[in-house]
Amino acid sequence: MSFESMEGQRRDTADAILAKIGATIEKAEQNAAAKTSDPAMRKLMGARMALEYAVLATAREKNMATEVVATALKGATVAQQTAMLKEGSAALGRAYRVEPEVLVNVFAGRLNDVEMPKGLGSTPEIDKMVDTCRNLVTSIVKDEYANRGRFEGGGSGKSDSFIALKSEGIVAPAKTELAARLAFMESSIDAAVGKGAISQVNADMLKERIEAQVFQPRPPQSLQFSKEFTAFFEQRGKGLRIDAMKEVRGVTQSQTVQEIAAKLKVMIPATSRLDRPADHRAHKPMER
Repeated sequence: MSFESMEGQRRDTADAILAKIGATIEKAEQNAAAKTSDPAMRKLMGARMALEYAVLATAREKNMATEVVATALKGATVAQQTAMLKEGSAALGRAYRVEPEVLVNVFAGRLNDVEMPKGLGSTPEIDKMVDTCRNLVTSIVKDEYANRGRFEGGGSGKSDSFIALKSEGIVAPAKTELAARLAFMESSIDAAVGKGAISQVNADMLKERIEAQVFQPRPPQSLQFSKEFTAFFEQRGKGLRIDAMKEVRGVTQSQTVQEIAAKLKVMIPATSRLDRPADHRAHKPMER
């Protein structure tokens, strides 16, 4: 599988899950209303029902059709597709207080078969994902550096009613994309362990190597930066790493994800790939 193919499947699967949630959330909340009169609990239960349905339904479709999103959004107009995706995101955000993109990418990782390296090596797909994430980290830190010390006001049209760092609004989309990609990779590795494609020990080491590489600037890049920015990057990079991984693992290790993943494991039989002929490309050491 090429990186482009993996990216296409990642996006399609995430969109399929969001679309299904958007299409079923109203019915799910109605079902939840029969079980509780508490508005907050009703929304949480409804989102949980819709999320589980969306993930399991997408898993079934992936075993029958290649174009997951085409199946999920079949017959819908562009406006209806957009509405379903937006409603799916909004429902997850309201219920779980997490970035919807991060949550659905966890399940996208579970539902897509990402090639795992042999031993302590890597694969071209993983290397490219690491490069993409590393570029996002560099972009975030560069924007924060350029806007350091700058604040902006907001809320009710009053500049003094809410004060925030100007950089927060600028880097927020990149932070979400970074967390979503990291969540996809972590979840893909977890799924591979369950399928017997990689041992738990090697999986843990692979996660550590990916994380370390993502949050470290490559030497060629660092040569282009001033000493001041390099120092800022080293300091800010540590904080960004802590924040991003806390968000990612808060989702991947959540009870909701674990419960739905357990049902996926029953639905999708484990197929061991440990005895498959080794791919020579997988033996390339990961860049340090």
